[in-house]
Amino acid sequence: MHVELLDTLRCPAPHEGSWLVATASRTEGRYLIEGTLGCPVCGAEYAIRDGAAWFGERDAAQGIAGAIKSEDEVTRLAALLGFDERGGLFLLEGTVAAMGEALADVSPARFILHAPPDQTPGHAIIRGAGDLVPLAEGILRGAAISRASGPLAAAAVRALALKGRLVAPADTPVPEGITILARDERNWVGERDAVVSQPVGLTRRR
Repeated sequence: MHVELLDTLRCPAPHEGSWLVATASRTEGRYLIEGTLGCPVCGAEYAIRDGAAWFGERDAAQGIAGAIKSEDEVTRLAALLGFDERGGLFLLEGTVAAMGEALADVSPARFILHAPPDQTPGHAIIRGAGDLVPLAEGILRGAAISRASGPLAAAAVRALALKGRLVAPADTPVPEGITILARDERNWVGERDAVVSQPVGLTRRR
């Protein structure tokens, strides 16, 4: 976990948003490899193991990272997320996270990987969070999820800045606060159009 990205993490417990205090037991340069993240509000502690921040004991099964997807797939996702010279911070969840390195070659963006396949390299990796997105509100320029999970999509919206983009599988319920920009048989891409600071019900828009 790169130390510059630690400030983006938040305690996922149901209380006001809180940054986390990091205690390091092993570092390598600017990376925290082993340590603990503690919440000053509720006292919860989350382990950092092998450079990844663990917010639960188990992670969604995503397999082992293999060959990078085709250049066309990388270009497609970059376009859906609205990559440009501004860079910014993006979340990649599940199997989509395997494209993180390739995406970094086409944009100055930074990436947080949520439950990536095993052995996926990255500057900031979150594991064990399930359908939670333990990040500060409004911090992301975009997010792409691989699971058609309504709760996960809604959690991602709260971490998006206004006009930030969310890319999701086509059968994912569209969460409140998102306006659909485009849709095909594989994905929809939407834009955050409203402040969503509390858990919200999900609606399907057509």
